[in-house]
Amino acid sequence: MDSFGQLTEEDRSRAVEVLNNRLTPGDLREVLDKEKKNNRTATVESIVLEAERRPTRGRPRTHLPDEELAQFLVDLRGISLLEGKDAGRELRFRLARRASDDELDQLHGYEHGQKSRRGRKAQAEAVARRPWHSGKSWPRYFVRTLGLPLAFSGLPGSEKEPENLEVAPFVPLSPLEAFQEELRKQALDVLSSPAGTNRGILSLPTGAGKTRTAVESLVSWKLSQKDCPIILWIAQSEELCEQAVQSFREVWIDLGHRPERIRSNLTIARFWGSSSVPAPEETDVIVASIQKLHATVRDETSENRSALTSVGEQLGVVVVDEAHRIDAPSYSDVLGFLGVDISPSSRSTVPLLGLTATPYRSDDEGSRRLARMFHGRLLRSEPLGNDPISTLRSRGVLSNAEHELLRHDAPEFVMDRNRKFVEHFEQFNEFHSGFLQEIGESEKRNRALFERIKQIPENSPTLFFGCTVEHAEAMSVLLRRAGRTAEVITGQTRSATRRALIEEFRAGNISVLCNYGVLTTGFDAPRVETVVIGRPTLSRVLYEQMIGRGMRGPRFGGTRTCTVIDVQDNIRFRGELAYNRYAQYWSRERG
Repeated sequence: MDSFGQLTEEDRSRAVEVLNNRLTPGDLREVLDKEKKNNRTATVESIVLEAERRPTRGRPRTHLPDEELAQFLVDLRGISLLEGKDAGRELRFRLARRASDDELDQLHGYEHGQKSRRGRKAQAEAVARRPWHSGKSWPRYFVRTLGLPLAFSGLPGSEKEPENLEVAPFVPLSPLEAFQEELRKQALDVLSSPAGTNRGILSLPTGAGKTRTAVESLVSWKLSQKDCPIILWIAQSEELCEQAVQSFREVWIDLGHRPERIRSNLTIARFWGSSSVPAPEETDVIVASIQKLHATVRDETSENRSALTSVGEQLGVVVVDEAHRIDAPSYSDVLGFLGVDISPSSRSTVPLLGLTATPYRSDDEGSRRLARMFHGRLLRSEPLGNDPISTLRSRGVLSNAEHELLRHDAPEFVMDRNRKFVEHFEQFNEFHSGFLQEIGESEKRNRALFERIKQIPENSPTLFFGCTVEHAEAMSVLLRRAGRTAEVITGQTRSATRRALIEEFRAGNISVLCNYGVLTTGFDAPRVETVVIGRPTLSRVLYEQMIGRGMRGPRFGGTRTCTVIDVQDNIRFRGELAYNRYAQYWSRERG
């Protein structure tokens, strides 16, 4: 594993060889069956078979041939091949049971293990049950004993970052652009305004630096305060949280090279995952996920809950990233617990700053409600005009987006035949997950997607957004089988693995990064050149978030052009596909 978190072709080939030599096709099929969750693996296998469209005699093939099962398993699970309590444990059991007597003795006799004296099967079961902590001594011993590449012991280290980060001034940043400086001053005015006028939404297109702009204003505000109020930054995902942490770190470091010559440290606390509420008197900034905060508030027996009360007493300002989501009950629950009333008529003394590229909801009433929550204050740069995207594109801040519609000859997707799909659409103005699953399993559609992605140059960093977890997994397997460096990230991906794969993608070591429901926010890889929207959506917010992953221009370290590939689906429904609403995004259409 030359690259951290990514398998080399040598690792992949060696693992396939070991599995084929040690296990029978029946063993491998049993492992794949253990992987099935709601028929998940069977769906991925079916998509792969159909997209590759192999010629067969007689009836169409429904399963991969026995000689390809090992390769499929390695491509499906990657470095997580041996992890987990389902397929991972089953694979460890079968490898141990098929091991030589000496190898099984070595595995079974490893220090502090739970021993069994009842024969090979019981010993293999004891080996498989042994706790598997990726990258630690036991996984490394297991793979070495059986001749597997060390990569399959998993990534070492903690699954989360340290809870506290001490930041000292050190390295300079480039100055803010003029439009960012204007917005910084507007945000600072919001933070300094009296109750009743101390809320606002800072809006910039994705890729235009709104996080840096907000952090600059917050740091300026904090330095103007005589006491030590806490800045609470709330975000939707770990990626967004970590992005904020790093932005605070970089800005505070930069202060050492500005006229202020700040030499004191800033303590940034991470509060997501398994972390605990930091001590308020020792903390300047808390970056927290809304999920962690909400779980803490709802657990009346939690020590974190009482500690969070102390945070509320010293709260100086609240920032809500992806502020268009603030009308969710979780936000009112959390902020109400902290003493911040976000009702439109509230005159809370704690300033509230929202950040979003999409300062609206999917319906007009939702947009009006969002505006009222922030006292109608939308912070925008006047020099950017009514079409900030075009202006920022002309300045090289955003990339020039070239839009391509991918056509296919799949049959019409009919939503109206399923009452559940229709009811979901009528309630949420979006497609039901079951309907997306049907689309994601379309043979002709997937073949068109697969063939188009293969045409993208290997050195062109590409993001693929799938219809479902299985769809994203299947596309990554298909691409690996075709010789491309592709990986997949979903909500089930271990945090350490997710971070490693993202870093490898940023470094240019992964050509195509497939995902479902993960990389729409908080993901920053400036050099993305192609975005493939493999899932249809009616949500303007979701669509803008997806295409926004490739919108960063050369002035901010991104690319001059980015190709956005949409699938032109024939869907019968009452509405309009999101890509038809975004003509202003495309500098030109590609045929």
